[in-house]
Order: sequence, then C-alpha cells, then structure tokens
Amino acid sequence: GDGLYILENPFSDKPEARNILAGKVIEEGPWKGQTLDGCAIISPDIDWDGKRIAFAAVKNNSKLDTWEDGTCYHVFTCNLDGSNLRQLTSGPWNEFDPCWLPNGRIAFTSERRGGYVRCSGNRPVPSFTLHTMFDDGTDIVRLSHHETNEWHPSVNSDGMIVYTRWDYVDRGSGQAHHAWTCFPDGRDPRELNGNTRINAKTTPRMEMNIRQIPGSRK
Repeated sequence: GDGLYILENPFSDKPEARNILAGKVIEEGPWKGQTLDGCAIISPDIDWDGKRIAFAAVKNNSKLDTWEDGTCYHVFTCNLDGSNLRQLTSGPWNEFDPCWLPNGRIAFTSERRGGYVRCSGNRPVPSFTLHTMFDDGTDIVRLSHHETNEWHPSVNSDGMIVYTRWDYVDRGSGQAHHAWTCFPDGRDPRELNGNTRINAKTTPRMEMNIRQIPGSRK
C-alpha cells in the first residue's frame, strides 16, 4: 500500500479509510522536503499517549538484491493527523517493526548489525535483530547479538519486550520461530515457553505478532 490509513467510523454502516500521509511533507531527516506518496508502509505502532505513530516506509525503487537508501525500509514518526512527519533512520539497512517502549525509546528491527542468514540459496539475505533509539532517531543501540533474525517486538504488562526469534541452533530450520522476551535494554533473552520443543510434528513452526491481552496474564 502507499499510505498510512485511519479507519473512521469502523463499526458503522459507512466506515471510511483516510490516508493521513497524503501530501504530507517530511519535516526532519535525510528525506526532508519530500513526501511518502507512492512508498510502501508497514508496521505502524501508536505511542503510549495515543498521540504519535511510528512506522516504516520504503521508496520501492525496484532493485532486487540491492541494499541502499532507496530500496530499504526506514523508520518514521508522525502525529495522528500525519503532521510532524519525521524520518528517524536511513542508510543501506532495512529497519522496520518500530515499537514504543514505556521509557520513551523506540525498539525496532534492523539489519545494521551485519551478518547473513544461513540457507539463503543463491543470494545474500542480511540478518536483522533488535535495536533501540531515542524518539528523534539518535542513540541507536543494538539490543541483540543473535546470529539469526528477530522481529515483531511488543511490550507486555511487565514492561518486557516480547518478540519472535529464529533460534536456529540445534533445531530443525523450519520450527524454530518462537516467542522470546528480554528487558528493554536487551538483558536476559529467554524463550517464553522454555526449551521444550520436543516433537517437530506437534511444535508450532511460527509464532508471530505476539501481543499482551490487556487486563490479563496472557
């Protein structure tokens, strides 16, 4: 898609999708003065005050297997009406899945650690792991040195980051995408269900988009 949409009157007979980024000009960052019209938009997340949205966008420059500024996702923020549009990350790395942390920082997934996924066939596929930054894009810190991919961070009721990690060690390659937790500074990463994946036939092959159910321990 080429926009960031709010669904107005969602439970009425006439819901309406409104692109809040249409015609909005980037106010800060390397793409300052440009718009995101025509860009692909993914992984929006609303801050704890309900006032700002973080998301990722790419220009769609259609260069396969090329990692450069115009072919990679970067993290942006804006107000709920699309104003105050700011670019937080840039460069030859895909960066996506932004997640607001209770301390005001933003967790996100990035390829800037370096390294490549195994079993990627005849082309290089960079690994992506958890990072954080201030909400203005400064002080980027790597939370994880894991060799394989991590994505979809969220925050649970204990203030821990919950995410998916491809734990590709001493396991089959296809059933090791499971739920993990860590502290907001990356300490103490643990698989949520422990190392109990005994039978590949009954183990879920993928656990993604993990979210706390509000008002519960689930």
